[in-house]
Amino acid sequence: MKFELKEHHRNICESDLISDLKEVACKLNKKYVSRNEYEKNGKYSATPYIRTFGTWTNALKIAGLNIERSPKDYKRIPDEMLLDDVREVAESLFKDSISTKEYIEHGNFSVQTILARFPSWNDVLEKAKLNKTSYRVITDEELFEEIERLWRQKGEQPTTTDIKSGLSEYSLNTYSRRFGGWRKALFAFIEYIDKNTETIDNVEKGEFIETDTGQEQILLEVDKKQLKKRTRRDINLRLRFKVLQRDGFKCCACGASPAKDPSVELHVDHIIPWSKGGETVLENLQTLCSKCNLGKSDLFEE
Repeated sequence: MKFELKEHHRNICESDLISDLKEVACKLNKKYVSRNEYEKNGKYSATPYIRTFGTWTNALKIAGLNIERSPKDYKRIPDEMLLDDVREVAESLFKDSISTKEYIEHGNFSVQTILARFPSWNDVLEKAKLNKTSYRVITDEELFEEIERLWRQKGEQPTTTDIKSGLSEYSLNTYSRRFGGWRKALFAFIEYIDKNTETIDNVEKGEFIETDTGQEQILLEVDKKQLKKRTRRDINLRLRFKVLQRDGFKCCACGASPAKDPSVELHVDHIIPWSKGGETVLENLQTLCSKCNLGKSDLFEE
């Protein structure tokens, strides 16, 4: 199955772009809207505006908005005020160190504003007289698992706005440093999902070969027919995402989707239970919401 990213807002008409820009200005009660402010509150990114109108300033001009910041917009927040807010968040959580995610959830300023002033989050913590967070190497697979979780939670492709709003365990900077940008991170994720991996495990013993549809037993000797196929119970990231995408990120039983109801939690489950001989293959897997999955478990209980 081929997984593709959404159309990158290339066919939006000018009137829709200007209309949404005006709506954001009205919502913020401002005559000047920066690119960052628009991307946090608007439907689109700044890219289609620049592609359509040449510059962000031209887009503001056509929308009838100010093309220059007011003196109030240029007011710089003192570094000490930012550090005070970081300390206050730590105190409110009764902690001697906080993560960027915790600050996003409880702080008064954006993490991007703070990190624009300081080299790193650990530098922020040090200057705020808090303990540094322990350093841990985050693997590509951990980042892919988080993208998959966000995609499953939303029922659609996650955006930079989702990351900035704190939905992700990792910051946008983490993805950008690793892959060169959020869009490139999504491309890397899609390549990872679609990759035809065939990791040989104990081939010299003639035991197993792992594929995206599970593990198939292979034999290097003549008695191949004597071995019985049996897949693992666990569903790997690639296979789980393929099932979710095939089923449209909706429960196959009741149609519930996190895109319509954020409280919906989707699971990938065996149609014929693994304990009753069902294999961990695409054809024997389905997407169920947590409620329907619990009902199915009760149905199959002996």
